[in-house]
Amino acid sequence: MPQFRFEAVNPDGKKITETLEARDRDDILLMLQARGAVLLRWLDGKSSNGTGIEKGLKLFSTGRSLNNARLLQLTSDLAHLFKSGLPIDRALSIAGSATSDPKIREMTIYLQDALKKGTNLSDAMAEKSQDFNDLYVNMVRVGEMGGILPSVMERLSEFIGRTEEIKKYVISSSIYPAILLSVGFLSLLVILGFVVPKFAGIFADLGQEIPLSTRVLLELSNFLRVWWWLLISASIALFLFLWRFLKTERGKALSDKNILKVPYIGDVMLDIEMSRFSRTLGTLIKSGVPLMKALHIVKAVVSNSQVKDAVEHIYSQVKEGRSVSALMRERKIFPPMVVQMVSLGEETGKIGDMLVSVADDLDRKIQSKIKTYLALLEPFSILFLGLLIGGVVVSMLTTIFGVNEIQF
Repeated sequence: MPQFRFEAVNPDGKKITETLEARDRDDILLMLQARGAVLLRWLDGKSSNGTGIEKGLKLFSTGRSLNNARLLQLTSDLAHLFKSGLPIDRALSIAGSATSDPKIREMTIYLQDALKKGTNLSDAMAEKSQDFNDLYVNMVRVGEMGGILPSVMERLSEFIGRTEEIKKYVISSSIYPAILLSVGFLSLLVILGFVVPKFAGIFADLGQEIPLSTRVLLELSNFLRVWWWLLISASIALFLFLWRFLKTERGKALSDKNILKVPYIGDVMLDIEMSRFSRTLGTLIKSGVPLMKALHIVKAVVSNSQVKDAVEHIYSQVKEGRSVSALMRERKIFPPMVVQMVSLGEETGKIGDMLVSVADDLDRKIQSKIKTYLALLEPFSILFLGLLIGGVVVSMLTTIFGVNEIQF
């Protein structure tokens, strides 16, 4: 019998990797269900015997074919086609031929080929884990098993679309302040590096006593001109050190803990994490994913280690029969509003709907906060840069006007 290699989560919540013999993958799923384990992804058939050049190129590639925009387009197209009653292979064929994006077309062809070989759509997507994450694959698998694939794809489309909307809003709103600050600091460097040194020679020839503020400015300008290479090297070294440190478990935990304490920014970051937690868990539950499996997927979706630890605590305690809202109350990181809505959802049996509603409210709150903060950032940026550049100009003018007092 053929062997199947897979990654799963055992009843204790630990991730395991196994290889079992069976007639097909359906038998493996039955074995895992009997053991109380949850399949995450198939690992068989992923080995590659590519050339050395191909392997070298992979070092510089993420291997991802579908970015979020492409994934949203494919998911939305499939949702509409599935709702029209088309079979999966026909829907994939139409979605591939209707798009002008070669990456989407390649993915639909791959999925069609997998279906022709007898592979389920969810299993085929699991083979492309760099494009379809655990959330996506498990929701599609539930849709296939429950015969509700059209509604599941529609929920996935809404989920991805809402996530992209928030991301684009943050990026677009940050462009102007970023350009403003960049131009301001560049102007300051030009003044210190090229304009101030011209006046330094004039002041030296006059032999006049220079005010303290001007002397400090001249010394700073001289330091930048002489040691610019050291500043650049130190900045690069510091960036690389922080980048490597934040990749470690300790560094990420320290960063995640402290960023939530930063005024204003911490509130927005926490709201974003809560929105991601609520929308993911709510979407999974509404799609029919069991609570334990949904919580395990949510652990991989949230990025902040503080929130991840809280979800891990909930996941480990729910198995003992405790309610999600009671466990959320034990962790102060969850806002009272989120806890109350989850508690109400448990009482009414509509926890999925309540969580999605919480996520919608949080998204509106996030947009409002970001809009307010960025609106305040623009005048503060102008004021800050004006004070810096104005201070340099005033310092130079003070010394220039002092030339008139020299006794000849």
